[in-house]
Amino acid sequence: MDKIFCAIIAFLVHLVFHPKAYYMDKQKQKNRLTEPTILVSNHINHLDGTIIGTIFRRDPIHHLAAKDRFENNKGMAWYLRHTGCIPIDRQNVDTKWVYQSVDILRNQKENICIYPEGRHGKNREILPFHSGITTIAAIAGVQIVLVYIDGPYNFFKRTKLIVGTPFTLDPPTEGMTADYIKAQTEKLHDAMVELQGELLKRINK
Repeated sequence: MDKIFCAIIAFLVHLVFHPKAYYMDKQKQKNRLTEPTILVSNHINHLDGTIIGTIFRRDPIHHLAAKDRFENNKGMAWYLRHTGCIPIDRQNVDTKWVYQSVDILRNQKENICIYPEGRHGKNREILPFHSGITTIAAIAGVQIVLVYIDGPYNFFKRTKLIVGTPFTLDPPTEGMTADYIKAQTEKLHDAMVELQGELLKRINK
């Protein structure tokens, strides 16, 4: 990850979109991640990571991105590598990204951001979550922070988002069973829907 490059991108995005962040508990979240964290965000488009990066610009965040974005465009691949993104192979069964994410959280003591819908939602719809987020969180044992961004993005129109309170998954008392993964993934999705409602209430939409 090129931290200077990331700082420049965050500055430029801040100028264009001027994101405004609301907090469920502002005393606990003053634009810093005090321990390794999994950020979980809804997915509007490819700008999501840069928007989140402006809010947590002092903390290194590795975003998970589709592997084909690394392969289909050399310019995009260069950008993704320099911003520390982790490729996910959506076409084949691949767990490399899971263990790479866990290594970043546990050993490098840095943060990741995942978009568990897997594709772009429309008209504020929050799509069902894929279970990879639950697998990473259960293995790494770190805190989760939900972020809901109210799209779409418009140049020079302020983007609004809300940051949830840190929490951890319920421990897998009977192991990583399919029922456990399903239940925790649905719990995360429901929490995101609640967070969305809180932001829309605050901005009167």
